[in-house]
Amino acid sequence: MAMYEGTGTGGRVYTNVQANKDSKKVPVEKKPSAPEPSAYEKYKERKEALKQRVDISEEQIYTFPSDLKDGADAGYPFIMFSVLDNKGTGKVDICLYQPPGFSVADGASYTNYDMGTLKGGLALTNAVRKGEGVTDADLFSLALIGKDKLLTSSTVDKITSAGAVSAGVATNPYTRTAYESTNIRSFSFSFKLVAQSFEESETAKAIERTFRKFLYPKRAGSIALVYPPLFKIRFFSEGKERPNPYMPIIKPCYLTGLETTFNSSTVAMHKDTGAPVEVDISLTFQEERVLVRQDLYETDNDIEEQEGYFKDGDMGALSKSADSNLIEKGVDTVKAVGSSVKAGLQGGG
Repeated sequence: MAMYEGTGTGGRVYTNVQANKDSKKVPVEKKPSAPEPSAYEKYKERKEALKQRVDISEEQIYTFPSDLKDGADAGYPFIMFSVLDNKGTGKVDICLYQPPGFSVADGASYTNYDMGTLKGGLALTNAVRKGEGVTDADLFSLALIGKDKLLTSSTVDKITSAGAVSAGVATNPYTRTAYESTNIRSFSFSFKLVAQSFEESETAKAIERTFRKFLYPKRAGSIALVYPPLFKIRFFSEGKERPNPYMPIIKPCYLTGLETTFNSSTVAMHKDTGAPVEVDISLTFQEERVLVRQDLYETDNDIEEQEGYFKDGDMGALSKSADSNLIEKGVDTVKAVGSSVKAGLQGGG
C-alpha cells in the first residue's frame, strides 16, 4: 500500500487517502437508471403543462333579461349556454330567452361510383353460363368497353362515339351510391338585448364579451395555442329544472362565429353611461365531432336522445358522467338565477 505523497505515473498526485483508495480498487455499484417514460406518459406531461382552456377562479352566471327567472317559473322557455373547462364542468353560465324559429340541420354525404367494366364483364359471363346468350347489342357494348380501356386516340373516340349514337347503344355504368360521412352539425342563434336599466346594460356587455372571449384560443408558449373552450347548450321550459326532452340534445360545441350589432334600430344611448340601448348578437356553434346513431339514440328502439358519446359499446362510457355532473350543476344554476337577479336589483335600487 502506498503511504507516500508525491507525483505518480502519468503525473497523478497521490496523497495517503488517494493511495489507499487506488490500492483497494473497490468497484462502484451503478444505480439502476430510471425507465424511459412511455409515449402516453410523455403525452400526459405535455398535456398537464398546458394551461386549462378556461382559467376562471369563480363561477359566473349572466341572465338576460333580469326577470328571466320569473318568466321561467311561469313556463317561458330559455336557453343556457355553459362554457366548459377541460373536466367537462361548466364554469360560466349564460341564460337567455329562447328565440323563435330554432332549426336543426342533420345531413350526410354520399357519392356515386361506377362499377363499370368489372360488373359488366361479370354480367356477360353469367349470361353465357346460364345459356341466356349474348345479343348483338351486348357485343357492341363490349366493343365500346374495349375502346374505353385500350385506346386513347381522339379520332377513334369520335368514330366509336358516333357509332354508338348511330346504333343507339351505350354501356351500363352500373352506378351505385356510396356513403362517405355524416355532416358535422352547426346551430345558429340570434338575440336582441334591449337594456332597460343600468344592471341590464352591464349584463348585456358581459354576455357579449364573454362569448367573444371564448371564441378565441389562448397562447400557451412561443408558438403553442390552447384550444378555445367547448360550450354546452341546453333548453329549459315549464319551470322545470331539467332540460326540455322535446328539444334536441346538442353535443359540446365550439363557438365558430359571433356577430354583434349595436343600436340596430336607434341612435339613442343610456344617459350617464353611454351604453347602447340595443345589442344584437348572432351566434354560430359547431359540434366538436361527427356523430353516429348511438351518440344520439342508445338503441334502435329509442326515440329519447342521450347525453354523452357512444364508446366501446357503452353509451357515453367516458363522457356521460361529466354530462350528468353538468346537468346537476345546471339545476343549481337555474335555482341560483333567481337569487342573483334579486340581489342585483336590490343592490341597484
